[in-house]
Amino acid sequence: MLFYWGYRLPQTDIRPEFFDTVAVWCFRAVAVMVGILVFIALVADLNDPAHNFLILPALAAVAGTGAGRHDARAKTRTYTLKQRNQELQETQAELEETVDQLQESEQRYRTLAENFPNGAVALLDDELRYTIVGGQGFEPLDFGAEDLQGEQIQDVYSGEILEMIESNYRETLAGEPTSFELTVQGRVFEFRTHPLTDDDGDVYAILAMTQDITERKQYEEKLEQLVADLEESNKRLEQFAYAASHDLQEPLRMVSSYLQLIERRYGEKLDEEGKELFEYALDGAERMRSMIDGLLQYSRIETMGSEFRPVDLDSVFDDVCEDLQVTIEESGAEITADRLPRVKGDENQLRQLVQNLLSNAIKYSGEEPPRVHVSAERNGEEWVVSVADHGIGIDPEDQEQIFEVFEGLHADGEYAGTGIGLAVCERIVERHGGEIWVESEPGEGSTFSFTLPAVADSVI
Repeated sequence: MLFYWGYRLPQTDIRPEFFDTVAVWCFRAVAVMVGILVFIALVADLNDPAHNFLILPALAAVAGTGAGRHDARAKTRTYTLKQRNQELQETQAELEETVDQLQESEQRYRTLAENFPNGAVALLDDELRYTIVGGQGFEPLDFGAEDLQGEQIQDVYSGEILEMIESNYRETLAGEPTSFELTVQGRVFEFRTHPLTDDDGDVYAILAMTQDITERKQYEEKLEQLVADLEESNKRLEQFAYAASHDLQEPLRMVSSYLQLIERRYGEKLDEEGKELFEYALDGAERMRSMIDGLLQYSRIETMGSEFRPVDLDSVFDDVCEDLQVTIEESGAEITADRLPRVKGDENQLRQLVQNLLSNAIKYSGEEPPRVHVSAERNGEEWVVSVADHGIGIDPEDQEQIFEVFEGLHADGEYAGTGIGLAVCERIVERHGGEIWVESEPGEGSTFSFTLPAVADSVI
């Protein structure tokens, strides 16, 4: 019997630590039965004492085992209940702590939402119901956060506003952030939505933030209008400069013609002072013609430019040197260049740009024969082209104004010029989206550098 239950007990629902309870009950029952039999044997004769001593203890063992099993099961249930009760208490404590944390977190979110500046922030569930709403952006509106709290969007909005909001919120529930602008009661709001996901990546809520951008939009519209007005003003100024320059050419041509006629007819009758004054007049007329031509060039940079295309600066440099061949030979100039790149631009204007810079370098060379070198260096998506000379240089105080119209490099009359050449260079470079600048010290030469957009396959 004992061996049998030793095999069966592990297969029951009784916990192992209560197996000894079954054994104790079994031994107790056997002991009680043996005691009863001994007592009976002492007080009365038994027909077969040996047989009774074998049968009755066995029956007692069965009864004891049954009682032991019942007691062990009762203890097992009691133990299990205590264990489950302890687990429930621990779970309850964890839940209470989680609830406290959630309440604290929700309070932080509400505090953040209520103090959201110049806008609003909200949480919506998957039914597009507002669960948390707050912010200072409701002040100019006739409804507040409390009017949205707990409401679905279709209960709050209607018409085009509802259609715009719902379509974007549905897209956010599908996992895509959105951004859109909406006018509500005369105020312009910028909406930004973000999906909130659980550990499995499923969207369970929407975070929606809005900003009142009414003043910003008004400022942008004013700025756009100012830019448009400025562009129109510049266009009119360019047209005026072109018309004025063009109209001035005819009377100037007449003045020059009459001066030349007077010189031919009456030149011999003039004394030395008269001839000198006459030369001043002719020179002034010629300078005026050059200035008018410069103004025409300056005014035509934006309006008369050609479409941008790849331009080989090596070819441009060769063409300019050929055009300046007489000037180069007369001055004894040494003009050199590294291999130059291909850039994207207006070939005619780039030729004018290089010619103006080389002409200046030759003109302001000082007493020594001009030495000019042209180089280029790649810088990201653009080329930096430099024209360096060993001339008289430029005073640092004058370097900021040399690109202004009629501001020559030297205003003392020692070097002839209209003061428009560098202004034209700056306009050409700006039209190409670049910058131009100078690095110079008096007596040590100057380096004029400018940037031009690179062609995709442009290398040196």
